[in-house]
Amino acid sequence: MVTDWYPCGLLNNSPTHPYAIIILNQPVNKNALNAVIGSASLLICADGGANRLYKYDKAAQNGLSRLRRRLPDAIVGDLDSLTGPVEEHYRSLGSQVIKDPDQFSTDFTKCLKWIRNWVISKHERGGSNYDKEPQAVMDVVVLGGLGGRVDQGFSQIHHLFMAENDPALLRGCIYLLSEQSLSFVLADGHNLIHLDPGYFTENVGILPVLGRTFLTTKGLEWDVEHWPTEFGDQVSTSNHIRSSEIGIAFEGPRPLFTMELEDRLTASGE
Repeated sequence: MVTDWYPCGLLNNSPTHPYAIIILNQPVNKNALNAVIGSASLLICADGGANRLYKYDKAAQNGLSRLRRRLPDAIVGDLDSLTGPVEEHYRSLGSQVIKDPDQFSTDFTKCLKWIRNWVISKHERGGSNYDKEPQAVMDVVVLGGLGGRVDQGFSQIHHLFMAENDPALLRGCIYLLSEQSLSFVLADGHNLIHLDPGYFTENVGILPVLGRTFLTTKGLEWDVEHWPTEFGDQVSTSNHIRSSEIGIAFEGPRPLFTMELEDRLTASGE
């Protein structure tokens, strides 16, 4: 089985599937958010992520940059980080504010559940393109950060794998769009990643987060065949893209694939 990936479509307003955005309570890569916000079917803030979006919106409103403004469809979480003025602002403009006090799930998970329920409801009503999808599919793009606290960074990676393994949270693909990279969990079988120029640098990594796996690649500077990789031994980092199509297959647990964004899409880009 071959899984085709078109990550550039998320960044150039030509996505292959409908997608939702989740903004976590992390520093926002405004350049990356600006690239994906216009074509998203849903914009959801995880609790204090609304505070982050509010700052982004203020910068756009003040004309400090060519940022696309958009209201969140919902703010979801236990709401212990959402400030009163931000909550009042978005409520007054029609955004839903949903308090979920469950202390056994994170705000990230609560947002995934809310999106999944929204998509199922839309599918059952036969709205838009969702009636054409037999399993009510929607991809998710998560705006987060890996440059701060180590435990929070690992938590975000953990949630990518958790979502991929739980159909109650996700039917589709999930991407982490961080300060400098786009990352996602590879699918079982053969993965074919299609790339257009101008969105990613040459730098990629394939990380065996769940344990020892055997990689076979095509389209990289240092291609391998049935190459064992695991933490504590050898790991494929700082490899280089050498083709517009990258093929990756593996035997073992699913690895994480990550690509470096071009400078104009990074948190420090102009």
